Amino acid sequence: MAHINEFLSHIDFDAMRGYCMANGRIVSYAKGDCFAETGSIGRYVGFVKSGYFKYCVLTSKGDYAVTGFSFDNECIVDFTQSFLFGKPSKISIVAGCDSTVVQVSLESMRDYLLRTKPELISQISAVVLEEAYGRYLNLHRMTPTERYLEIVKKYPDLMNRVPLRDIASFLLVTPTYLSRIRKSLCK
Repeated sequence: MAHINEFLSHIDFDAMRGYCMANGRIVSYAKGDCFAETGSIGRYVGFVKSGYFKYCVLTSKGDYAVTGFSFDNECIVDFTQSFLFGKPSKISIVAGCDSTVVQVSLESMRDYLLRTKPELISQISAVVLEEAYGRYLNLHRMTPTERYLEIVKKYPDLMNRVPLRDIASFLLVTPTYLSRIRKSLCK
């Protein structure tokens, strides 16, 4: 299955996944539960067994804007703040539906990687930076319709799994505008 997070295709998560499976515990999250919360240091690294999570940032209006997703078999972590720097998260990672995760403590995963695969941390950092920069450029070079078509092409099952308001938020358009895009494409 294609990854909505293209960078996941460029990272070998086998060591992290193996460590989680051998040392982690399965935790259930109800829809709306937080895996990580804005303002708190993330405590866990995990792999989604079922369901999905959305990465959200609080806007100046007090609403949440969706910046990313983690689906089945994908890694879930606040990488850029909590994992790398031990700082409070600038995002919340929220269960989009009832979900389960195999998770370990962030500290134990960091220690494991530093001992066994230190190069993986810099590889993940580089790939995450490249993905973020690519998304930033796409905001300037692509129309909302083009961004919508790209996401549907990369992840055709997305419309069946995620509410349209979250997809609209991810694309930086209103739900009404996304509906117009979809209607115009049906004609």
